[in-house]
This record gives sequence, structure tokens and C-alpha cells, in this order.
Amino acid sequence: MLLTKLDKEQLCEFIKHECAKDRQFKQRFLALGEGILFTPRYTDYQSQIKELIDEYGGKYGFVEYDKAFYLNRAVCAILDGADVAMVNHKWNVAIAILEGTATIGEDILYCGDDSAGELGNILDECFEKWHKLCSYELLPTEIKSVVFDLAIKYFTNGCLKEFNWWWDWIQMAVVLADTSEKQECVIKVLDNVINTKTGDEWSIKYNKETAQRFKLKIISKSGTPEEQLKFMYDNVGNPDFRRKLLQMAWDKGDYDEVLRLAEEGVSHNSEYIGLVECWYKWELMVYRHNNDRANILKISKYFFLHGGLLDEKEYSVEAMYALMKSVVPNDEWEDFVSTLIKEVSTNNTKVSVLFIYTQEKMWECYMEYLRNNISVYNIDGAPREIWKLYRDELIPLYALCVRRFFQQASSRTSYREGVKLLRKLVKYGGKKETAEIVDEQRNRTPRRPALIDELSKLKLT
Repeated sequence: MLLTKLDKEQLCEFIKHECAKDRQFKQRFLALGEGILFTPRYTDYQSQIKELIDEYGGKYGFVEYDKAFYLNRAVCAILDGADVAMVNHKWNVAIAILEGTATIGEDILYCGDDSAGELGNILDECFEKWHKLCSYELLPTEIKSVVFDLAIKYFTNGCLKEFNWWWDWIQMAVVLADTSEKQECVIKVLDNVINTKTGDEWSIKYNKETAQRFKLKIISKSGTPEEQLKFMYDNVGNPDFRRKLLQMAWDKGDYDEVLRLAEEGVSHNSEYIGLVECWYKWELMVYRHNNDRANILKISKYFFLHGGLLDEKEYSVEAMYALMKSVVPNDEWEDFVSTLIKEVSTNNTKVSVLFIYTQEKMWECYMEYLRNNISVYNIDGAPREIWKLYRDELIPLYALCVRRFFQQASSRTSYREGVKLLRKLVKYGGKKETAEIVDEQRNRTPRRPALIDELSKLKLT
């Protein structure tokens, strides 16, 4: 309603006044004319963001945790202008905003406390809009070339090289490489990364494998399936390529090739436990398909001893134990279990011997283990059968653990934890033992008011 009442002269005076006293308002106002009255410059947006960093950094020049959110909102408000520019087909404005933000990215990341991820989120937003621009159906050919050249330039110059956003430049270039010349340009840039030998071993390996993945994408845009396959085999040391080739061989039913690739992977990546498990998984799939019982036992035993693939139920400790039992002849199972127990007991494995005792219902062995390894954790984890058979022995052992705990307790937090253990002891049927421990702790000298206060919260009736 107010806008309908004010005339143009009044609005002009108001805007001039606000621009004169507020530089950021002035910059936002001038942005309305970019692409129409004058050519936008990415350095203008760099300056705006620098001013925001200075503003939220305060007198010490460091953006504190609570201010990082507000800096994020302020810079993202600038980035929102890129969305508006794209809708209005002001491509140069959108490019200037995104280029200005990306090229000052390291200043943003290092300006303050990013515990909450607010500073990194600014770069996420920036490159999300870059990718949106690159995939815009109505983007003119000449603008695509401009963005392609920028992407190659900033990747080559190492803009944000210490971060994964560096690879966003190449991702943009791959999308925009719509001619053979551009594709060759991307390949040349990637080959420089693949062939580099400078840096630490991990970075060289990571950058090489990442560059190879992008090179495969470029080859897939112009090359034949045979060329793609050859490239993957020529660089099969790349785990992503090995996975693709394994899946392709499996889908074709070429199980010998699956086995060859998997065995080669185990040898090649012997120092990387995660990859070794991945390749063993493929080996096991082939052995199960071929009903190769000896090798099924070998691989399933490996997974069992190493805790299985934690994120896959099919390869869990329980599943691998059942698989071993299915391939070992019944008359050999007892001896196999004895050997397995020795391995679990003497080697540094991720599985507890208690698991085997439970599976085989070896309750006396289980109880003997508890006697020799007295702990709250072990007793709490004992199955119902153990409690049914040995309750009278377990309660004193648990009480011993609680007494030991209180001997070390020296703070209200630890006293509170001790009371929780006493409640468990009562639940297990050790009310008498609990009462004795409570009396012992109340009579400790010197007196501990915090301990007595926590004990008073325990009800034995």
C-alpha cells in the first residue's frame, strides 16, 4: 500500500540515502542493474563477501561458532541472486556471483569456526548452483563455452585443490565438453593429474583414481564400449573400475574372470582391509556358485574371524558361522570347533570366543571364561542359560565387580554409575549383596556426601 502512495522521486531519494550509509545495501541495489546497465564483475562479489567476513569476524578477525550461521545466511543471500539471474537469463550475472564466491572459497573456509559446517555449506551451495547452471537446457552455446573455460582454468590453477570442491570444476567441464576439442582438453588436464608424482602417497593415489573416473566419463561420451572396457582393464588397479568389471563379468556368467579379478584385487590391495573384504566377497560368491566347499570354508572363516562385513547381514558373524557349519562334515565339526576356539583365543580377532560357546551350548566353558575374565560387561552379556545354571555363582562375581568399581569411583557421576550397577545387581537377585555394598560405602572414611546422596536414591524394598 505504501509503495502505491510514494512517487518515484520519493523512492529515489530513499534509495540514494540508504545507499550512502549502507555499502552492502548499495551493492545489492547496484546488482539489479548488472547485465543491463553494466557488465558484472566477479571481483565485486569477492569484495562483498570479504566485507561480510570482516563484519562477522569482529575485532579479532575470526568468525566464532555462533556467528558462522549468520555469515552463512548473508553469503547465501548473495548466492540466491544467481538463481534469480538464471531465471531471468542474466547468465553473466549468475557467473559473476558464482565465480566470485568460489574463488574466495578458501577465505570463507578458513575465516572461522566451522564446527557446524556452516562455512563449508556456503561452498556446497555455490557449486550446487554451478551444476544447476551447467545443466540448464536454455544455456546458450557461448555461455557454455565461457563456463567450460572457467572450469578448466580454475581446476588447472588449483582453486580449492585442498578440498573435494576442486573436482567440481572437472565435473562441470565434463558436462559441458560437447565437442571433440573440449573433450580432448579435459583428457589432457586429467592426464596431467594422473601422471603427477608430487605430493604425499595418499593424495597422489586419490587424485589419480579420481581423475581416472572422470576420464572414463569423457570416454563414455565419445568412445565406444570397447574403448571404455579397455580403459578400465588398463587401469584395473582403480577399485571403482575393478568393481565395474567384476559386476560385468558376473552378469555375463564369466565366473573364471570374476575369480581372477577378485584374487588379483586381494593381492593388489593387501594393505587396505576394506578393499580386501570387498574382493573376498566376490570370491565367495563364485565359490558358492561352484559349490567349492574348501574355498567356501576358507573365505567364510576369514569373514568370521574378522567380524564380517559390518553393513551386510549376509556376511555377518552369525551368517558366516552358519555357512562354515553347512560345509564342514558333521563328523569333523567338533574338531573344527576346537581348532576355531584356539584361533579365536590366541589371535587378535574381532569375534569373541563366547560367541562360539553360545552357538555350541558349551555352558561350562562359557562359565569358566567368566571366572577368568570377571567384568560387568561379560556378565551382563551372559545368555539366559548361563544365569539359569550358575546364578548363585554369578551374583557374587557381579558384586565383586561393583565393589571394584566403587573403589575407583571419585565423582558424583561415577557414584551415579555405581548405583546403576547396584540396581542391576538387585534385578539379578543379589539384594543381600547389594545391601552389604551399600553399608560398606556409607561407612567409608572419610565420608563422601555425594556418594551417600546417590546411594540414598537406591530402593532395596
